[in-house]
Amino acid sequence: MVIADRRAGSTPPFLNPPLVLTVLEIRYPEIAGGLTDAAVAAMKEAVRDSLPVMAPQIEHQIGVPINSAMPPQVEQRSSPRFCARDQATALVVRSDALVLETTVYAGWVEHFRPLAKQVTEALERICAPDGLLRIGLRYIDEIRVPDAGGGPDGWDGYINPRLLAAAAADLRPDGMNPTTWQGLIQYQTEASCALNVRYGPQEGYAVDPQGPTRRKSVAPAGPYFLLDSDAFWSGDDEIPEFAADGILELCDQVHQAASDFFKIAVTDRLRAEVFDQHTKDPT
Repeated sequence: MVIADRRAGSTPPFLNPPLVLTVLEIRYPEIAGGLTDAAVAAMKEAVRDSLPVMAPQIEHQIGVPINSAMPPQVEQRSSPRFCARDQATALVVRSDALVLETTVYAGWVEHFRPLAKQVTEALERICAPDGLLRIGLRYIDEIRVPDAGGGPDGWDGYINPRLLAAAAADLRPDGMNPTTWQGLIQYQTEASCALNVRYGPQEGYAVDPQGPTRRKSVAPAGPYFLLDSDAFWSGDDEIPEFAADGILELCDQVHQAASDFFKIAVTDRLRAEVFDQHTKDPT
């Protein structure tokens, strides 16, 4: 039997959740004239209650000239970044995309969807983008089981055996024991929607504990099983209007795809022995 996904509804979060980062990206055509100072000030006011701290985020873009004799061009772009006071949730607004991310995900319905609604409605009202190009929702899980090694045998009973099949005993050359490996699956879900999943035993961290969006609780570095689910919608022949209600409906669709995969990837034993166990704060 597989477990219910507590991301999906009103069930309280796991006591010891494996989810370390959630990212929502909404892309749209470049806003004419870029983000004006007035637009940035209006966005700051719109998200003040949830994300009161603003600071610029500097990004570097590398452009490769058509003439190969010319050196690559490095451009620096500054975008406003709004974050919570604990720095665990943040919003970056660019002239062609907004990115909302958190390391303290507390459920889709209760926590993340309302934030997505708030920032999307604010952008629609303040900047009125010309349309919608893409929506991506990414969940990164670091599943850590005490005494589980990096190889497939340590994950028996915790991870769906079909996700361990590529490194099963009957596929291993004599004298070789896989420790770190990674699989990739792409599913076509609903119209214009897809789900990419990377998975497999890893070592260390999938998400840098020292990253700009702070992780509130960081386990000691060691073996973990990665589930990196990237569900997305992408427009085909038409560019729909940028309307918050429609965008949230598409967000619900891509969220459901990621939720459905999580349900089959992990087992009741993993929930009982790891996810629902009280753990000491490693900090």
